[in-house]
Parts: sequence; C-alpha cells; structure tokens
Amino acid sequence: MTIIEQQSAASLFEQIGEVRFELIPAKNIIERAVYSLPSHATLTITCSPTKGIDTTIDMAITMAKNFTRVVPHIAARMVKSKNHLTDVLHTLKSYHLDEIFVVGGDYQNPLGPYHNGYDLLKAISKQDHHLRHIGIPAYPEGHPNVDQHTLDQDLMKKSAFATYTVTQMCFDFEQIFSWLKNQRDAGLTLPVYLGIPGPVRIDKLLRVASRIGVTDSLRFLRKNLRLSGKLLRGYDALTLLTNYTAHLNDINNNVSGLHAYTFNELDTIKKKWAF
Repeated sequence: MTIIEQQSAASLFEQIGEVRFELIPAKNIIERAVYSLPSHATLTITCSPTKGIDTTIDMAITMAKNFTRVVPHIAARMVKSKNHLTDVLHTLKSYHLDEIFVVGGDYQNPLGPYHNGYDLLKAISKQDHHLRHIGIPAYPEGHPNVDQHTLDQDLMKKSAFATYTVTQMCFDFEQIFSWLKNQRDAGLTLPVYLGIPGPVRIDKLLRVASRIGVTDSLRFLRKNLRLSGKLLRGYDALTLLTNYTAHLNDINNNVSGLHAYTFNELDTIKKKWAF
C-alpha cells in the first residue's frame, strides 16, 4: 500500500467513527494487540470451543487494562448451568466489563441448558445483571446450518434482548445494504455494525469465507480479485470501506460503525491501516 493509500485509510476511519476489532484467543495475542492497535480501540474477544468461556473472560479482563472497551463473546452452548451464567456475570461486573456479545457457539452438543443465543439472552434478562450493552450476530448471507427465514425470525426475537447487532463478514456492499433495508422495513431497529475482513492473506480469507457460508460474497470477491489483479497481493478492505462511508451517515440505516474480523493478523493491520 502506498503512502497515499495509507492516508486514505486513516481518513476513512476518521469518517466512519467506531471500528471494532475481533480477536481470537491465542498465544501472545494480548502483547500483539497492545503493540498493533490504538489504546482507544474497542476489542471483541471470541469464545473458542477449545479454550472455553473462562479463557475469553480472562483475556478480556487483562486487555481492559490497555484498551478503552473490551467485549467478551459468550457462547450459549458453552455455558454449563444457571450458576455458571451467574458466575460469569458476577466476574464481569467485578472488573467493570459492562458489555457482552452473545452467540450460539460451535459446540454441537450444549454443555448446559442453553441451546442457542435466544435461550441465553432470555436467561440473562432474568438475572440481576449490570450489562449496559448486549450484541447479537446477523447473517445477511445466511448460515451454513440454518435457513434464512429462521435466521430472520431469530434476529427479530433476539433483538428484544439486545442493544446492537453485528453482521457476518461480507464483501459486497450492495447486498449488505439491500439486506439492511429489508430488515428495517421488517421492523428491526437495532443499531448495526457492519462486518468487514481486515487485511489478510487471500488463502486464509477464502478458506474462512467458505467455512462460514458467505457464498455470494465469495463469488463476488473471487471475481473482483481476478479483475483487479490483486489475487496474489492479499486482500485489503479499502475499497469496501470507501463504499461504506457514503452510507454510514444515513439515519435510516442506523449504522454505528464497522466490525473488523482480524484473523489475528494484527501486524498486517498496523502496517496497512496505518495505526
């Protein structure tokens, strides 16, 4: 990326407002985040099936010492019991973490009584919690294991317990805003964070995109990478960011900012997005 492009990326982020960075629990990720990301950033920490909820919470607590806002993901199928949920909420309160992101989780068989995000959201609403913000996922391009009609119904049900939603990683901005208009027409009022991929190697991006089921975006990405000659250079969402900025101030869209899926490629993000 040229210096001009770096300046453009910095300028775009100033226009966009809040940009959240999603991290995966991994070795040395805390030190790498402190080195690569600005202290005013909002970080979200995923809930790894192999490491569990406690690892996510421990990492969030540690990172909160260095960053303005840290948001742990809580996977419903990994909460073992009502008492476990109470303990999780108490721990977060003790460390003044007042925001979570609720997902169903990748466990096929739940460890406790919560089979999906809706179950967990209902249980949280009955607890004496301190949470100010609760996020939920949205799937403009569907989910490999759930049909779109069910996803849309679930989003509306869960929205009663949430304060915002985050879209899956997508590459086609026209499809995103078409989906968003349909959701607004259907009555969804939650603020939305638009999910974007961070700068990442193409092989990793294509592999992850295939796994999470964003098939339309995948075709769009492959076509445009071939046309632009960038297939071997890696992917950078600068064009996508440019397209998004024109829509972010439209009050009808109610977009709060962007959610960057980093794949833990923090050195690349620091270099290409000029933090």
